[in-house]
Amino acid sequence: MTTAEHSPEDVRRALWENDSAPNGLLRNARAEELVAAAESTGDRALLRQALFGLIRAYEYSTERGKMLVPFARLMQEWDRDPSAFDAGDTHTFHWMFKWVSSGMLTLPEIPLATMEQWLAEMERRYRVAGHSERAVRQAEFELSEVTGDTARTARAFAAWTAAERDRMANCHACELNDQGAYWLSRGQDDKALRTWAPVLDGESRCMEEPHRVLAKSLLPLVRTGRLDEARANHLRGYRMARGNESLLPSIGRHIEFCALTGNEGRGLEILSEHAAHLTSDGNPWARLELFTGTLVLLRRLVALGIGEQPAVAYAGRQRTVRELHDLLDAEAAAIAARFDARNGSDVTSGRLRRSLEQEPLVAALPLGVRAARLAGPAAASVGAGAAGPADGSGEAGPAGGDREADTLPGLVAEARRLRTLGHPRAAVLWDRIEALVARTGGAASDPLLAADLLDHRALRAGRGGESSARELFERVAAAYRAAGEPSRAALAELRVVSAAVHAGAEPEEIRDLLATATAAAHALDPEEPTRTRRAATAALTRIKVEAMLSHDHDDHGATRLGSDLTAFVEQFAQHANEDGGVDDLLAEADRMRADLAWQAGDPDTAEGLLSLAAQRAVASGHPWDAAEPMARRARLLMRLGRFAEAEDAARGALAHSAELVDPGELAPIRLTLAEVLYQQDGKETEAADYALEAAHWYDAAGDSAGAGAYARLVLAQALGETGRAAEAAEVLESALPDLLEHGDEQVVRARDTLARNLRALGDRRAAAEQYLLAAEVAKGWEHAGPHAQLATLAAECLSGAGLRDEAVAAYRRAVELWESVGQPVALARALRSLAWLEVQEGDADTAKELMARALAAVGGEGAEQLAERARTWSQTAELLLGELDRQHEDDAYEDDVHQGAGRRDGEEDEPVGAAAAAAVRQEAVRLLEQADAAFAALGPGALDERTRCAVQAAWAEHELGRAGAAADRLRALISEVRALDTEEARSCLPQLEHTLAQLEQQD
Repeated sequence: MTTAEHSPEDVRRALWENDSAPNGLLRNARAEELVAAAESTGDRALLRQALFGLIRAYEYSTERGKMLVPFARLMQEWDRDPSAFDAGDTHTFHWMFKWVSSGMLTLPEIPLATMEQWLAEMERRYRVAGHSERAVRQAEFELSEVTGDTARTARAFAAWTAAERDRMANCHACELNDQGAYWLSRGQDDKALRTWAPVLDGESRCMEEPHRVLAKSLLPLVRTGRLDEARANHLRGYRMARGNESLLPSIGRHIEFCALTGNEGRGLEILSEHAAHLTSDGNPWARLELFTGTLVLLRRLVALGIGEQPAVAYAGRQRTVRELHDLLDAEAAAIAARFDARNGSDVTSGRLRRSLEQEPLVAALPLGVRAARLAGPAAASVGAGAAGPADGSGEAGPAGGDREADTLPGLVAEARRLRTLGHPRAAVLWDRIEALVARTGGAASDPLLAADLLDHRALRAGRGGESSARELFERVAAAYRAAGEPSRAALAELRVVSAAVHAGAEPEEIRDLLATATAAAHALDPEEPTRTRRAATAALTRIKVEAMLSHDHDDHGATRLGSDLTAFVEQFAQHANEDGGVDDLLAEADRMRADLAWQAGDPDTAEGLLSLAAQRAVASGHPWDAAEPMARRARLLMRLGRFAEAEDAARGALAHSAELVDPGELAPIRLTLAEVLYQQDGKETEAADYALEAAHWYDAAGDSAGAGAYARLVLAQALGETGRAAEAAEVLESALPDLLEHGDEQVVRARDTLARNLRALGDRRAAAEQYLLAAEVAKGWEHAGPHAQLATLAAECLSGAGLRDEAVAAYRRAVELWESVGQPVALARALRSLAWLEVQEGDADTAKELMARALAAVGGEGAEQLAERARTWSQTAELLLGELDRQHEDDAYEDDVHQGAGRRDGEEDEPVGAAAAAAVRQEAVRLLEQADAAFAALGPGALDERTRCAVQAAWAEHELGRAGAAADRLRALISEVRALDTEEARSCLPQLEHTLAQLEQQD
C-alpha cells in the first residue's frame, strides 16, 4: 500500500478491517504493511493508530515478542509530544506497557537486567501518570515467579492484590487467572479452584477468559475428584481455544488432560489439529507449553506399547509416536535450558520435568465425544458377547466374586466355579489365567486346563466373529473328551453348530452337526448333573437353527416358532431351580416369545413374558440374567408411553447388571435408562449421566459408530436441555459423521439438535446451515410438517445472522410449506417474520399485505388462534407507527415546513401530511385496542403482551392530542394489574407506571 494509491482514509479503513481479522500471522503481516503505509502519509496520528494495531495483532498471536519494536517507536512519539495523544490513545499507550512487560518474560533472549530496567521504567511512568501501583506489582510478581525468587514473589503478590484497582489494572478475569495459578503452583488445588470460581461460573470474563482458566482447571478438578466438572470444562474450554494460536498453551493443557485421564485417542486428535504449530517460529514460551502437554501424551502412548504407531507430521514428514517424542523432548529441554540460563534458576526445566513425571490420574474419564480408537495393545477391549448357546448354572449358591488366589490352581478352581454358575466374571478370571500360563507354561502337564484355555480362546473368537471359531470349538470338543469331560465336550459340539451357522455353512451340514451334538448331549450318563441342561440347550438350539434355516418369516413361521418355544418351556419348566438347572434357557425362550408377541401387536403378552424371564433369573440366584429382559421391558413400556413404569424397569435392569463385565451388555442397559429419563421433564441431567456411560461402554465394545453414536445423540439432547450447549455441540459434532449413516430420521434429529445448541451458543450462521441441511433431508418425507418447521428455524437463524436475503428465501419456502400442511398458527408466524424483513428493506406495502395474510390465516376459534390474531394486530400497528417515524425522518415536506412553503390559501397552519399521519395513528390505535381486548380475554398469561400494547397505544394517542384518554387507559390497566398480585403483574407495573408518569409530565 502506498500513498500514491491510498489516502489516509483508505489506511484508516484498512486498519479497522484488520483489527477485526482473525488472530494469526496473516493479520500480523497486514498490520506491518499498514504501519509502512501510514508512515508514508506523513500523518503522525495515523502512524500511532497503525502502531497500536500492530501491537494488538502481535499480542494475540504467537509473535508477542515482536511488539517490543513498535512499542519503542510509540514511546518515541510519546516522549516527543505527549499532547498529541488524545485520552484514548494515552490510556492505550500505558495499558500496552503491561503487554510488553509480560511479553519479555516469554523471550529467553531478553536479559534479566533489561526486564528489571523495564519494570522500573514502567513504575516511573505509571507514577507520573497518576496510576495505582497494582499493575506494576503484578508485573513484578510475574517476573519474580519465573526467576524462582519465592520471597520476592510473595511480597509482590501481597502488594498486587492489596493495591487499589484503577483503569490500568488488568481485567478481573485475567487477574483471577494469575492469582489462581499462584496457588496452583504451590500445590493448593482447592484454593486455586476457589479463586477461579467467578471465571469458571461465567461471572467474570474477557476476550481470552474463561478459555485459559478452563484449561488450567482441568487437572486440579481431577485431582480433587470433581470429574464431572473436569469433563465439562474440557469440552467447552477446548471448543473456545481450538484453532486460536494465542491460546496454544491452553491447547497443550487440554492434550495433557486427555493423556492423564485415559483419553489418549482424543489427545492425539487434538494434537493432529494443531500439529502445524509444533514447528512454528513463534513465541518460545508458548511452544514450550504446547510441547509439554504433547510430551505428556507421547510418553503415555509409549507406555501403552504403541510407540511405533503413526503420530503426526513434524519437520516435513510423518513421525511415529516414539520419533516425535524424542524430537520434541530434546527441543523442549533446549528451550527450557535457555530460560533457565536467562533466569538464573532451574524453575522452567524443573516445571517441565515435573509435568513429564506425572502418572495417569484416573484409569478412564469418559468425555462423551467420539475419538479414534488407538491401534495396538492399548486398544484391546473385552469381547461383545458369547457365541453360541450359553452354559449356565449347575449349582445353587452365591455367585461370589473374583476371589484373589496366590496360586494357579486357586485361580483355576475359582474360574471353574464361576463358570459353573454362569457368572459373567468368569471370563475375567480366565483372562488372568491365560496370561499367567503364557508366562509360566503351567498348562503343559494339565490336559483339562489346556482344554479350558482352548475353550476360552474359542469363545473369544466366536464373540469376535472370527472365521476360526468353528475349527477351535471342534478342537475344544476333542480336548474335553480326551480329558474325560464329556459334558463340556457336548457343549462344545453345540457351539460348533452355532459357529457353523454364523460362518454360512450349508443347511444339511448344519443339521448333521446339530444331530451329532444332540446325540452327544443325550448320551451323557443319567447321573451327570448337567445332562438335562445339555439336552435343553440342544433343544433350544434346534428351534433357533430351524427358524434361521427355514427362511419362513411370515405369520405362519412366527406361529410355528412360537409353538415350538412354548412346547420347549412346557417340557423343561419342571427342571427349573434344579442343580444343573435350565432357568436361563427358559428365560431366553420367554424373551423370544415376547419378541414374537410384540411383533404381533400384543404388548401385554410381551410385557408379561419379559417379566417372567426376569423373575426366573432372580429366583434362580442369577440376577445378572435378569438385566437384559428388564431392559427390554423398559423399552417396550417406553414405546407405550408408560414412562414411570419404564423407569422402574430400567432402574431394575441397572441394579441387576452390577456383576456384568461385557461392555456390549452394559451399554444398552444404560442407554435404555437414559432414554426413559430424557422423556420425562426434569430428569435430563440424570439422563445425560447414563447416556455418557452408555457411549463409553459402546466404545469399549467397539460399536462407536453404531449404537455408540446414537447414545451420543441422546447425550447431546440431554445436555442441551440442561443448558450445557457447548458440551452438547462438542459431543454431537464428534458423532455426526457416524449418525449420517443411521438413516434419514436420525440425521434430521441430529442436525436439529446440533443447530439448537449452536443457536444457544450464538452461532446463528452455523445453526442455520444445520437446519438447512436437515430440511434438505426432510423435504422428501410424506408429511411436510418437519420440512416446514426446519425451514422456519433456518430462516430465524439466517435473519439473526444478518443474512437478510437468505432469510427471506427461507421464510418464503416455509410459508409455502405451512400452507400445504394446513398449520394456520405456524403460517401466521412465518408471514409476520417475513413482513418485518420486508420492512427492513423499506417495502412497507408488501409488509402490510403479509400482515393481512397472517390475520386471515388465523380466523378460526380457539385461544391459540385468538392469541395469534392479537399478535398480528399488535405487530401491524407497530409496523404502521414505525413506518410513520421513518417517513418523518425522510420526507421532503419537512424542508418545506422550515422554509414556510407548502401552504394553500385558507389552509390550517400545519405541515402537509399531518392529516395522513393522524389517520395512520388512529388506525394503529384501533388495532392496538383490538389486540388489547384479545389479550385481556386470554387472561393473566398474556399480561406482558397486553402491557406492550397499552404502552404503544398510549403514546399514539398522545401524538393525536388525546393525552387524557391515554392516561385514563393506563390508570385503568394499572388498577387491574395491581389487583392481580402475581409475579408477572408485579414485573409489568414499573413500565406502566413509568409511562403514565411521562405522559402526565409532558401533558
